[in-house]
Amino acid sequence: MNAGHGRHALAARIATIMAGGAVYGFALGAGKNLLYAYRSAIKFPLLLLGTAAICALAHFMLARFLAVPLTLRAVVTASLQFAADLAVLLASLAPVSLFLGRTMIRPVGTDLGGYPEFVTTNMVFVAGAGALALHAQVHRLGIGIGIGRARAWLLAAIWLAVSLLVGGQLAFWLRPFFGIASLTGAPPFLLGDEPTATGARNFYEVVWQFAVGTDLDSPRGR
Repeated sequence: MNAGHGRHALAARIATIMAGGAVYGFALGAGKNLLYAYRSAIKFPLLLLGTAAICALAHFMLARFLAVPLTLRAVVTASLQFAADLAVLLASLAPVSLFLGRTMIRPVGTDLGGYPEFVTTNMVFVAGAGALALHAQVHRLGIGIGIGRARAWLLAAIWLAVSLLVGGQLAFWLRPFFGIASLTGAPPFLLGDEPTATGARNFYEVVWQFAVGTDLDSPRGR
């Protein structure tokens, strides 16, 4: 009975991730066109689910390192629940994202129009939803296993950092989501490690270039 209930709960979390991620992914891609909308509706749930699955073992090892009494099953459940919470929160913002995507200033030639602001706004949405999902996870950790609020925050923050590193690279590989990579024509479904306009071949190079201010006019960006 308990095993059956566990399987149903697991299936429910995965279904929530897939459904919520698809709704938000569709809104992201619709800023470009329906092709991107359909593609992002497939890829965004894979991003959430893939990040949770890849990070589960790392999260378990980190919990053990911090002497937090969590089983592997409990850690997998926590990772999936965080992704499910994030998916629900982002799905609730999908109508706003869809409206902004369809009403923004369209790109003309090399002018990106309203795309940069659209991307920035959605990054704020993801960050805000992630913060709320993190708070919920801290509450579950503190109440569920009684490790104390400070320790729960520490564990959840470390888990989040690992998820950002893994999720950022997976998102880079799954791109494009917004359609900026090709303002004319249709790129492949996945760009993988194909370099960006600034020459970055992974998420970490993108972050570094952003930090040092690399732009399209620099030698590396040409």
